[in-house]
Amino acid sequence: MDSVDGEVVAMAAEFSELLRRHRLAAGHTQAALAELAGLSEQAVSLLERGTRRRPRAETIHALSTALKLTTEAEQELLGSIRATGTPVSPSPPAAHVPWELPQTVADFTAREGQLSKVLDALAGSGSSTVCLVITGMGGVGKTALAVHAGHLSAGQFPDGQLYVALRGHDPGVALTAVEALGQLLRSLGVRQEAVPDELDEMARLYRSRIAGRRMLILLDDASSVDQVTPLLPGGNGSAALIISRRFLATLPGSLIVRLPTFTSSESLRLLASVAGEERVNSELEAALELSELTGGLPLALRLIGARLTMRPQWLLQHFVDQLQDERRSLDELGLDHSGVRATFASSLNELTASPLAADRDAAIAFDLLSLADGPEISVPLVARLLDLDPRAAEERLERLVDLHLLDSLGPLRYQMHDLLRAFARERLSVRDREAERTAAIERGLRFYTAAAWQAQRLTHPWSPRQPIGEVDLTGVPTFTNLTDAPAWFDAEYDSILALYKLASAVPGLARRYGPSLALGLFGYLELRAYWLRMRTMLDLVLASGPPMDDLVTWGWLEHDRAIPDSELGHLAESRARLLRALEHFEAAQHLGGVARCCSSLSHVCERLDQVEEAIEWGERGLKLAQEAGERNALGTSHLAVGILYNRIGRRDDARAAFRASIELADNDRSLARRHRLAAGSYLAAGLYDIAVEHLDAALAIYTRIDDPPGLAESRHYLGQLEFARGNYPEAERNVREGLRLNELYNNSDSQRRGLLLASLAAIQDATAKHAAARLTRSRAIEIFEAEGVLAEADDLRRKQAAVSGNGSEG
Repeated sequence: MDSVDGEVVAMAAEFSELLRRHRLAAGHTQAALAELAGLSEQAVSLLERGTRRRPRAETIHALSTALKLTTEAEQELLGSIRATGTPVSPSPPAAHVPWELPQTVADFTAREGQLSKVLDALAGSGSSTVCLVITGMGGVGKTALAVHAGHLSAGQFPDGQLYVALRGHDPGVALTAVEALGQLLRSLGVRQEAVPDELDEMARLYRSRIAGRRMLILLDDASSVDQVTPLLPGGNGSAALIISRRFLATLPGSLIVRLPTFTSSESLRLLASVAGEERVNSELEAALELSELTGGLPLALRLIGARLTMRPQWLLQHFVDQLQDERRSLDELGLDHSGVRATFASSLNELTASPLAADRDAAIAFDLLSLADGPEISVPLVARLLDLDPRAAEERLERLVDLHLLDSLGPLRYQMHDLLRAFARERLSVRDREAERTAAIERGLRFYTAAAWQAQRLTHPWSPRQPIGEVDLTGVPTFTNLTDAPAWFDAEYDSILALYKLASAVPGLARRYGPSLALGLFGYLELRAYWLRMRTMLDLVLASGPPMDDLVTWGWLEHDRAIPDSELGHLAESRARLLRALEHFEAAQHLGGVARCCSSLSHVCERLDQVEEAIEWGERGLKLAQEAGERNALGTSHLAVGILYNRIGRRDDARAAFRASIELADNDRSLARRHRLAAGSYLAAGLYDIAVEHLDAALAIYTRIDDPPGLAESRHYLGQLEFARGNYPEAERNVREGLRLNELYNNSDSQRRGLLLASLAAIQDATAKHAAARLTRSRAIEIFEAEGVLAEADDLRRKQAAVSGNGSEG
């Protein structure tokens, strides 16, 4: 640091200390002083920190007036920043010094990190030329940040500020480099007739005019590196702030500041600054919903805040209700050129009007991406939607990322802002694109159906379910283990459901693909114990109408729909659905399906304590499976009757049934599963030694084939067994291992995690860890309620109350 810079820093510190002392003496907060002086709170903060070293004289006068300082005190403030070679910014500026920045927004808020980054970079412009690119999606507040930073740093650029609106995203009206240089030269005092005609000559004259000066050049809405390169200052001391929706990553020597959308807390701050803090706090839940519905886009939040200001009697909830209707959401966020739709349209127009076919193709891809509604957009899905190979699809996606119409989450992983998706859907929904839209939906459903059956064969290789028609595996991921497959579907499930709902609006499309898709998804949904998802998907498919002349498929759909009813505790409804499925299989003379329904009915009737009927169904299913000669159905039927025989004390019959079921298993997962279910039956009967034998066998197989879900459930059974024996340390070790495994293969809470937590709470109570047990049980209750397993939640609440009533918590 040279002597002049050191002196400036010292004077800034003296000024900041004086200002802080006067503010505290007056009893004002920084926010209160900013309001009285007509400044932003950030400006006051920067002055008190000494970050802004050369405040304007009018700024000091405004602060002095707000603080009611004497003339002598105001002169002391002025004197603290005056020194040789470091004048206070002129007030008012001399006529030949340009001050062209637009007015900063009075309620500029948040962006502290990005603002500090910009200001710190501008502060270093004295020893070098600074070039910053502020980038981000349309409406994210790039210009607001740049202008605000320009005003705060005005004292560092005593020779003026230049501003050019390059209009880079308005095809046909964007400024060329020649036009922009002509405007800059005129701002620097060059007469029109003295402006050269050639670009290179203009650029040389421009650099000569600003040489030796300290100026800030703000270039708003740049579209390309070629557009801005001739406009950059050449010597030290000046700085260029460039605003662009593109990254402009190849601009030499530039620092890129990317603006994300606001977080929830930042969104609330902006809403409060525009519409009033009291109003936002009085409807905090609605304000948070507005933040979510706008995706934290500052332009959208500011437009809502402005409308609220003009309508003091309106509730925030009214805007929530309007924005939840996607067809109206963009209308509610401005219909003129300053609205959200117009901002997005300007980005798309640049692509659609481009002479490059690749840009026009990217615009088409943008619209079709609206069909993908998940938290992530995968390249394989996009490739199928666009009917392209994955590499070509990725190239289109990357072009959209360059323009901030899409976010890149990592290699082959993308995300679209909710409002951008609404805009894309609006563009795609016009009548003349109906055929294009329908064809893309159909390709997407074929893709997801193929992926579902690929996973089904991995998760449930014994399943008798079969796809309807041929399965096209082109571009479908290859699943190799029981962790990757469900994780992939977790990321894609929202898109699957949304795509199917879109298909439901096209006559015949949902009915054509829905049954095969739902049957294929069974493996994923059952493995994850996502009973609510299974119920929703099957309800949608069943509502589309029965498959044409396909009673077997209809029977499987009804059978599978009974499973979430059973798991969620709706046993009577489950029984009624299974009886309907049985009718379909009987009408189709499908003995395997009839046998499977009988086994399922035996399970449901047992849970209803209708044991005699359960045995009748189980034995009927066994007989039919033997007649059909289907190994899987026969093995499942032996398993079902074995569980029932154990319940009524027919131990020899149970042992023989379990042995027959295990011998009929034709793959490792099926074998391990049958050992595990037999162990559960023996555990319920109190026959712990036999249960351990089966569990040891199941664990050995699950370990060999690397099956985390099976290992987690087996550990849970072992934990329950050791708890029943009174071996609490070993019980807790097994249950905690089950929780670890559950988390390994299932990132979200599910019914199975709730069951593990309920067992852990029982162990904690038994070992006098009552406070921990209460917390664990509360978490299990939350999971059961969220998953719709209300009977389990109610049971745990009763246990919680009983423990509290017995005074066992202290």
